[in-house]
Amino acid sequence: MAACERSALMLEVLFDQGQADGGPKAPGFVALPFSPAAPPEAPDRCALALRLSDAAAALSDRDAIALLGDCRRLLRPGGRVYCDGRQGGATFTRLARWAEFVGLVALGDDQAAPGWAKRQPPAEAEPLVSILMPAFNPRFFGAALDSALAQTWRHQEIIVSDDSEGDEIAAIVASRAKRGNIRLVQNRPRLRARRNYAQCVALARGEFVKFLNDDDLLAPQCVAIMVAAFQKVPDLVLATSHRWRINEASQVVADMPATRPVMGGDWVIDGVSLANAAIMHGLNFIGEPSTLMFRRSDFDPRPLLDADKPFHCNGAEVIGAVDYAMWSRVLVQGNAVFFKKRLCSFRSHPEQAQAKTEVVERSIDGIRGLQRMWIDLALFRRWPPHLVAIQPLERAATPGTLWRAETLRTLRAPSIAADEAIRQWRATARHPFE
Repeated sequence: MAACERSALMLEVLFDQGQADGGPKAPGFVALPFSPAAPPEAPDRCALALRLSDAAAALSDRDAIALLGDCRRLLRPGGRVYCDGRQGGATFTRLARWAEFVGLVALGDDQAAPGWAKRQPPAEAEPLVSILMPAFNPRFFGAALDSALAQTWRHQEIIVSDDSEGDEIAAIVASRAKRGNIRLVQNRPRLRARRNYAQCVALARGEFVKFLNDDDLLAPQCVAIMVAAFQKVPDLVLATSHRWRINEASQVVADMPATRPVMGGDWVIDGVSLANAAIMHGLNFIGEPSTLMFRRSDFDPRPLLDADKPFHCNGAEVIGAVDYAMWSRVLVQGNAVFFKKRLCSFRSHPEQAQAKTEVVERSIDGIRGLQRMWIDLALFRRWPPHLVAIQPLERAATPGTLWRAETLRTLRAPSIAADEAIRQWRATARHPFE
């Protein structure tokens, strides 16, 4: 890395001490050193506002992503980062793509200086959850729909986007229409898998979206447990859990590497470190679409990044593995909660797309493309791929709670302490895979 990229760039931080004025001219900004290789030594959500000098415009794309990710982490919800140098407009333009990438939202033109805000999620006591079912195969669809209707969280809608060519799925929906809030859309002509997922998101009205594939099952408390975590813990962008692996007869079968428990207990995990472990190892222990819950707003179109394709990470669509595309997009914008309890069942059977050789080959190519993008943007730089940064779920909302490194159980790890592994990793000027 060039010396200028390790320059003495300082983040100017207005720490949250009850000030009402967080504008760029407010008194009390304190200089905090920025390093591309390591997070700043300050607690999450400690800042009302941040100021960037014109020097930020000279950063490489890699370092700009690290800088803006640090800004997002330091800001409290609703906090702002300003481009406050003499060339503030040029700095804003240079960094705008990467601000969108890490989840910041551009300020309006009426502000004293250009910049971005950290989103402030709504605080509804009982938010609407959209259970999204991109359906195609009617064989297991009835059982999947029944598991959605059996949720203990009652404020929900179930959207069935039927991509089959017959009427079996529609008939199953009709037979259960009085049991819940179900909306059916029949696709004529077919959309195919990825566009069907995208249509589900477009049709959703809930604050949260929970995918459920037509052959999987949800545990009755799945939605309620995940919503409670989002309501409790700031900066969450993803909820997931361990999952059962079941067969055609709905019998639990042996775990495969991706479904083996990776954590003991319920943890909040730094998003980039979690995505880094899964992407660099090419092992999706984070979960298939049925395992995941997101905020719907995290898939709102981003003018500089998305065009008409919601499922990608900086253009890497991960064809054949839409789950990678979903969680890699959101995990660079915040953190995840990982539940030890198995909250869904992932069905393995010969009729599913993942059983087809051509789909497997496409997914391998797609994951390799995502790995190349991840490496090109140096998103691996701060965390060795066998480690993640975690906080206990019960303390994650407490101000000042510190992160600690933890080895994931299913990944091969070197026989050195976590702190030393991190030190060696961050001190490496160039890794062999670059």
